Amino acid sequence: MVKFIDLSVSVGDNDSEPSKFKHTRLTSSEGAKGLAQKAGIPISSFPNNEFLTLDTYTLSTHMGTHVDAPIHFGDSENVENINTKSVDQLPLEWFYGEGKVLNFSKFPRKKNIEKEDIVKVLEKEKIEIKPNDIVLVYTDMDKLYGTKEYFTDGPGMSKEATEFLLDLGVKVIGIDSYGFDRSFPVMLNEFKITGNRNVLWPSHFVGRTREYVHIEKLCNLDKLPKEGFLLSLFPIKLDKADAAWVRAIAIVEE
Repeated sequence: MVKFIDLSVSVGDNDSEPSKFKHTRLTSSEGAKGLAQKAGIPISSFPNNEFLTLDTYTLSTHMGTHVDAPIHFGDSENVENINTKSVDQLPLEWFYGEGKVLNFSKFPRKKNIEKEDIVKVLEKEKIEIKPNDIVLVYTDMDKLYGTKEYFTDGPGMSKEATEFLLDLGVKVIGIDSYGFDRSFPVMLNEFKITGNRNVLWPSHFVGRTREYVHIEKLCNLDKLPKEGFLLSLFPIKLDKADAAWVRAIAIVEE
């Protein structure tokens, strides 16, 4: 028997999202009135004087569960064979395949997950990562989705940890926190103290020299086995977009 597990958060206006979000709805009654006027027909032409609803959402491509495309990371620094692809140019093959979960649910908030931390989890859990596996970093931060702490307290992947996974042949890495790097306030505060620009979005900037993508704001990773399942993570095909929303689904054999 196959079980489908939803790994995407609901997109909406909440305290976790600093970006503006707007949702408006044209009601079925308003739709009937508007179309009747445009078409020159009576409202009574529609059953119960009602047509259809029409929702309009205004939001960033980085709200909700989404994939960051290589173009989001900035210039490729002229490294050979690096093509800064937008979402609509990404290979579909990247987004369907075997998943591996790395358990960092007890990892300290606001800290970097280092290469050594990844190695320890792999050895402890006896997980072998193969080329094109999709790796999910389980921090348990999704339990705070909808709160301010979700935005301010998340751990993140270090540059070295990200490069280590890419060296194993991984193209897609997901995480269940606000961002793939540590939280904005933590990185910015450390930069103001140290003046070290390497603390700012280090894993995002890996994408300037290595072709990969990451998926942010996943959820329900605690419901997954460490391996032995499939992932469907296809992004919406937004033309020339730097990111797009994902309905992430795990397919688990019971």
